[in-house]
Amino acid sequence: MTYRAGFDVGGTNARVQLFDATLKGVDRRRRRVRGATSPDDIAQSLTQLLVEVCDDNGVAVDAVDAVGIGLAGQLSTDGHTVHNAPNLGWRDVDFVERFADHLRKEQHLKSPPSIRLVNDLNAQLWGEYLGGAVEAVDDVLAVYVGTGIGGAILADGHLVTGADANAGEIGHSKVVIGGRPCGCGESGCVEAYAGGIHLERRVAELVDAADDEALAAVSTESGVDLGAADALADSHDQIGQIWEEATDYLAIIVANAATLLNPAALLIGGGVLDNCETFRAMTLQKTIPLILEVARRNLVVEQASLGDVAGMLGAADLAAMEVTR
Repeated sequence: MTYRAGFDVGGTNARVQLFDATLKGVDRRRRRVRGATSPDDIAQSLTQLLVEVCDDNGVAVDAVDAVGIGLAGQLSTDGHTVHNAPNLGWRDVDFVERFADHLRKEQHLKSPPSIRLVNDLNAQLWGEYLGGAVEAVDDVLAVYVGTGIGGAILADGHLVTGADANAGEIGHSKVVIGGRPCGCGESGCVEAYAGGIHLERRVAELVDAADDEALAAVSTESGVDLGAADALADSHDQIGQIWEEATDYLAIIVANAATLLNPAALLIGGGVLDNCETFRAMTLQKTIPLILEVARRNLVVEQASLGDVAGMLGAADLAAMEVTR
């Protein structure tokens, strides 16, 4: 029997789910990777995760014929190289070859499984299409606001990847010429104003600049608690101003994309939109009226429903497609 594996790699955690050939979930594992995110560190962590989930379920590693790796970044068309992964600090890394080397050396595999890198949002949208919030909806715009801002596009049941495999990078749409620096190396991106890590930095700037008891309460040992900041957005002028600006920019970008693409569904998700109720409500309240009337007439807004499983499921299936071609 053959198996597939899907990884979801972030700046804090890496996750794997093992699937059988019918994409039925077998088991999953998670490992914290923050502080150890070099390409070799991540390759080592993914190798260990794959070995653990296989060993614990009595599956030989060489029975896994396809491995998909969902990762936030700009990737090569062949699904092997990471051109730019801002949250990991990678530039032009052939990660597939590096991961395959670790599997060969540590598992003595002469022939590693077929491995494919997939943009994390493409993987999550594909997973939600297979069995989640937009199951069988053929035209979807997905926008996730978490640490960063990512997007993905489904048209007529097919992922739109673009000429260089980087379609859907909605977070790097520009909203301010020469604006705030973004992790991608450019400036003025909507992610630099409304992405989670940038919201945290902007709130932290307020905390550092003022002796404010209410602001101090949103700061923890591990950084800014965005949920706590969100709870203050209606009552604290300075946080309210940040939220207003961020959701203004985000709404314009999402509305313009929806007007351009005319999807049947707008799929939203990510840690910020999932956990910051005020931020989410402000974003949607501003976005919908900005979409061209004929494009919003039948548009349905859906909340991502599969959580972390979506990305692993989508990555595994997209990798399996390469095997069966």
